[in-house]
Amino acid sequence: MRKFLFFGVLTLLLFSCKEETSGNLAIPAPVPSGKDPVIFVHGFLASGDTYEKQVKRFTSNGYSLADLYAFDWNSLGDRSVINRNLNTLIDSVLTRTGKTKVHLVGHSAGTGVVQDYARAYGSKVKSLTLLAGFPPDRQDSIPILNIYSTFDFIARGGKDVTGGTNIKQTDKDHYEVATCKESFEAMYKFFNAGAVPSELEYTQENDVILSGRAGFFGENIFKANTVVEVYALDPATGFRKNGVADYKFSTDAKGYWGPFRADKNTYYEFVVYDNISGSRKVHYYREPFKRSDKLVYLRTFPTGVSIAGLFLAALPKDDAQGVTAFFGASQAAVADRDELILDGNVLSTNTFCSKENTTIALFTYDDNKNKVTNMTSIGAFNAFPFLKGADIYFPTTSKQTITMSFNGRVLKATNWKSNTEGVNVMVFE
Repeated sequence: MRKFLFFGVLTLLLFSCKEETSGNLAIPAPVPSGKDPVIFVHGFLASGDTYEKQVKRFTSNGYSLADLYAFDWNSLGDRSVINRNLNTLIDSVLTRTGKTKVHLVGHSAGTGVVQDYARAYGSKVKSLTLLAGFPPDRQDSIPILNIYSTFDFIARGGKDVTGGTNIKQTDKDHYEVATCKESFEAMYKFFNAGAVPSELEYTQENDVILSGRAGFFGENIFKANTVVEVYALDPATGFRKNGVADYKFSTDAKGYWGPFRADKNTYYEFVVYDNISGSRKVHYYREPFKRSDKLVYLRTFPTGVSIAGLFLAALPKDDAQGVTAFFGASQAAVADRDELILDGNVLSTNTFCSKENTTIALFTYDDNKNKVTNMTSIGAFNAFPFLKGADIYFPTTSKQTITMSFNGRVLKATNWKSNTEGVNVMVFE
């Protein structure tokens, strides 16, 4: 994993400063709270939505969305512009907030990104938080919060930083170190001179505003005019309530879409596709949103030649079958700890969800095209950590409900035809 610290073409995520509207009601831009801003940096194959849950916890404890920023970089690409682009974001944040320094948070390969930045621009960094990553041996002039887990089989359990604040977890997987409430509590205390947050989980809001970003899976390449459609669902079936989209957006030049006002009790389907030849539709199914969220990321499949495109090209384009994927937005699915079931097929086994693989995304389809569910592993995904594939057949001759449960939470989707209608991704926050 250490080699991934040195890859990346950067793009940045900066919440919109202008006032936007949804329907007839104005949606005001967030205003800085006066707290020192926080910049979150994701790891290998990830995006800014790694911190989706943590941002909502911070805003439940007095922070504004204008204090909290995510930085997207291409973990499969070239590293030559990392510091420059991250510095551009930080300068923008400091100007907006009126502050002189930021807290930098990195996860996994992102811990290398934030340490590289601190070496080059240390005068702008108030602290470093390193989550499940590759910390230095000792703390220098910049305070370090170092959180790691002995249950992390990607970063190999972590180590202490001499002179730093070290927290050892024993039951969190590699991804979960970045997303769990225990890490939030430690970060909040670290940023606020030991003060304890009033809420460890995020609170509900009556006015739920959603927006986000759309870009290539794994590469975080963002395009203008990517189409985003939003549909309210019947929770009993996963079918759309209406024949047309409840909301439809085209992304701006940096991939941003939205915002819109959501019903906090509604399950939503987000459909995303690039407005170019060869782009496939991806249907994202989400649990109801209870709090405003500016980090709703919708990954498109890369077009053209790319590393991520090589293994995604294995997904069938076959209207006789469907494709459905699991995505764990706040933790991996781990055998003997978690329960992941898709249409009655138990996927939380060591074949697909070993603790060593740390399975965040699991793709399922009829790999051998025999129109039978064989539950065998699909080899196309074995070259990378975090990914797996399982042979499951989803016929598409008639409209049917696909049901996925993860640790007792349930999402339902439609069995779309994989060529003309697209691919399903079931997202569990």
